[in-house]
Amino acid sequence: MEIDSEYTLLTRSWIKAVTKFFADIVANNDDRYFHPHPFTFEMAEKIAAYEGKDLYFLQVRGGEISGYAMLRGWDENFTIPSLGIVIHPTFRDQGLGKKFMSFLHDQARIKGARKVRLKVYSENKKAQEFYEKLGYCFIDEEDGQFIGIHEL
Repeated sequence: MEIDSEYTLLTRSWIKAVTKFFADIVANNDDRYFHPHPFTFEMAEKIAAYEGKDLYFLQVRGGEISGYAMLRGWDENFTIPSLGIVIHPTFRDQGLGKKFMSFLHDQARIKGARKVRLKVYSENKKAQEFYEKLGYCFIDEEDGQFIGIHEL
């Protein structure tokens, strides 16, 4: 029987678990491709206390954090939010990234976005192919990363 994923904002109740999640991302060297902020306890606390327009989500399966994502840019008054996502190494290749991306696209749409953007390193071929299958078009390059745009 497959366990459904749940989605929740990163709140104070998740600080300990998300700090471990962050440590696992760093230990697996995934921060070489995904590094929107430091993966520390202090950053987990800061995000949990955050009250702005941007969104920070957790994907949870069976009580464990399987993914972390954000939609940012609204605080800086951008109309196209930037999406960032990482799935925990033990939960990869189970279709969770696709489900999480669908959820994130829905959340961006609810907030009035017509598009979302993301960046992916050119050597991260697996991620690039994943985003292309979801309909992202890579339009430019910035700091060694391709910029992908998805129409919602």
